[in-house]
Amino acid sequence: MSQSETLKIVIVGHVDHGKSTLIGRLFYDTGSIPESRRQEIAATCKAQGRPFEFAYLMDALEEERVQNITIDTASSFFSTSRRRYVIIDAPGHKQFLKNMITGAASADAAILLVDGTEGVREQTKRHAHVLSLLGIRQVVVAVNKLDMIDYDRQRFQEVENDIRAFLHSLHIVPAHVVPISAREGENMAGRQGHTAWYAGPTILEALDAFGDVRGDATLPLRLPVQDVYTWDGRRIYAGRVETGEIRQGDEVIFQPSGKVTRVKSVEKWREPGLERAGAGECVGITTEDELFVERGEIIARPQQAPIRTREFRASIFWLADTPFRAGATYTIKLATAEVQAVAVDIEERLDSSTLEVIGRHEPELQPTEVGTVLFSLKTPLAVDRYGENVRTGRFVIQDSLQIGGGGTIQTVEGDADSAVRRFSLDDFQVGADGARVVDLSLERNGVELDVTPGFLDHLSAGNRLIVRLRDPVQIEPVALLAYEHNLGFVFSRDRDRVNVVLYRERDRGVEARAAA
Repeated sequence: MSQSETLKIVIVGHVDHGKSTLIGRLFYDTGSIPESRRQEIAATCKAQGRPFEFAYLMDALEEERVQNITIDTASSFFSTSRRRYVIIDAPGHKQFLKNMITGAASADAAILLVDGTEGVREQTKRHAHVLSLLGIRQVVVAVNKLDMIDYDRQRFQEVENDIRAFLHSLHIVPAHVVPISAREGENMAGRQGHTAWYAGPTILEALDAFGDVRGDATLPLRLPVQDVYTWDGRRIYAGRVETGEIRQGDEVIFQPSGKVTRVKSVEKWREPGLERAGAGECVGITTEDELFVERGEIIARPQQAPIRTREFRASIFWLADTPFRAGATYTIKLATAEVQAVAVDIEERLDSSTLEVIGRHEPELQPTEVGTVLFSLKTPLAVDRYGENVRTGRFVIQDSLQIGGGGTIQTVEGDADSAVRRFSLDDFQVGADGARVVDLSLERNGVELDVTPGFLDHLSAGNRLIVRLRDPVQIEPVALLAYEHNLGFVFSRDRDRVNVVLYRERDRGVEARAAA
């Protein structure tokens, strides 16, 4: 097990679809529950005249035991042979959506739970939309309670089709849709034999296949400044590396101030001489120049810096009891920064269950509604579009002293990098096996592929070209290229990454004429 890698998983879904039971079963099956705790729950269930409730392993609050609901965002830990997990149980009730946002906002991945007997419900769709808004792309769907319908394959397929169709409308491609019974343990940690027709992974296997998004080496450096300390005559800029890595000697820029310097040292408590620090690590750095910067700045490399802006357009999910109003001033909290922002225009108001636009240039959003909002910031802020970096592309909206909602940045004023980028298929690398590779996995924008004579001649000679993609969304331009140039292609999946192999099928008519 990797001791340094911890993945945060949020569990979301409609109330009564079995989230606490699923989590309790995961803790039980991984041996993460002390025997004394299990015995306590068994005694409680016996006194209540009910079978053993795995949900009680998670629902530690007495009020929850009485009401049989999860009312707070709870988190705890369990481990597999792959890694350690922090797993968050987010409430399903509509009135507890703010608690769900609190849990999901820090998650790296999600399990979306659907009751196989009831199917996709309104709250399922609301929670899925929140996952999309928060930029959580690693999602596995668990279709629960199949024991109640005798593990009916046809019913499972109907639910799978419904949830995939809705998630695709949110640009979420689930890693897997798993048929389970949390109560009976089917396809949780192991297989009980009730779904012989299912060939995919168990829930634990699906979780272990997720990548560590904070440790994604393909993302640029983002180190939000948490605080600045003066120690032994030095200024130490402290914070957590959200993505990428920072090394001694790196040239860095502080955004939004724009100050540039070099890293003199990378340090941890009692570890003053580190060469580097990677995503997820809390560190302090010193610089060659003494800079006066404040909490909220983001340390990055100058060539891959976040965007400095005073205006952006965002998708938001509003949760406060009072409406979100155009023209009002709110506090935007992004990473460690806090800025005042005016909601200039509610450009679109959407039904959060259907994603249908139900109004444009509206005066307000009601609680639990979704909207596209143009914000004007009173001071500059360093941001990324959430499609490029979810850690610095999503934010929380504070109304007075309470959290009112959350959102993700879609477009930024003056952002010249948002355009579709063109790639020549002659710009390839050579893999270890000698194969040509075009790597698009670092691209966070749309791409267009330029065909060259050299590329076509390479394929006509019987060779192949591998195209590495960041995610399945990038398949479209590759498939279009294959269609337009009469190429064959096959794709393989490596966890959440996709490799597409392009080749030219020989024209059998031409071969026959040549043979004649």
